[in-house]
Amino acid sequence: MAILDVQHMEKHFGATRVLEDISFQMEQGEALAIIGSSGSGKTTLLRCLNFLETPDQGKIIVNGETLYDAGDPATQRESEVRKKRLHFGLVFQSFNLFPQYTALENVTLAPRLLAKERPDFKARKKEILEEIRSQGRSMLERMGLGDREGHYPHQLSGGQQQRVAIARALAMKPDILCFDEPTSALDPELTGEVLKVIRELAEQKTTMIIVTHEMAFAREVADQVIFMDQGVIAEQGPAHQVMDHPKEERTRRFLARYAEGMGEA
Repeated sequence: MAILDVQHMEKHFGATRVLEDISFQMEQGEALAIIGSSGSGKTTLLRCLNFLETPDQGKIIVNGETLYDAGDPATQRESEVRKKRLHFGLVFQSFNLFPQYTALENVTLAPRLLAKERPDFKARKKEILEEIRSQGRSMLERMGLGDREGHYPHQLSGGQQQRVAIARALAMKPDILCFDEPTSALDPELTGEVLKVIRELAEQKTTMIIVTHEMAFAREVADQVIFMDQGVIAEQGPAHQVMDHPKEERTRRFLARYAEGMGEA
């Protein structure tokens, strides 16, 4: 059974159809790269999966559970949105760290807030919070930032801030970790350290969706690639097939433009 099954998703903003009949599946441990030109619908797709936007049509199914069905009002209750977001960890383009909190506080903020809803929180508050802090430190260690837990965002480089954002997403133990152009806000010299972390996560079989403009990285890391164009999936398949032997003319044109502009295919 697929860990993620997206069926016939559509999203409109007024008269503009941003996503049209989006359907795909992912298996546990897969890395899926989504590529395409600016405005092709990549970010909107991620935002729909994270319920930051509400699809107008379609279904989102995770581990056999229907999280959203446009035809079933019971799956659209606002009170359930936060629970549904826990299935997807989202790493934004621009870090989105809280400037008033340290790296460790940023990573542990959401787990601490959720812990307060536990029935045993009052009785075990000290123990629970220490466990959360310990897990947060482990996440920062995993990102190579164990010595930065007390630093505030302004004391960190862009690459370090993005690694804190990745640790924050992982701290929620999501079913699927989503990246929205995770290197687009970074200087070229800092891009490598973030891509290295994502590459290691892929090697550890973390289930991931990566919206990226790094074509060589997508070819190297992804198991599957989706090429989006004007709100539709123009081509999808194994990474080597889509990146090296695309079947669709639109895909070939996109990759050729990238090769001309970036010096690589």
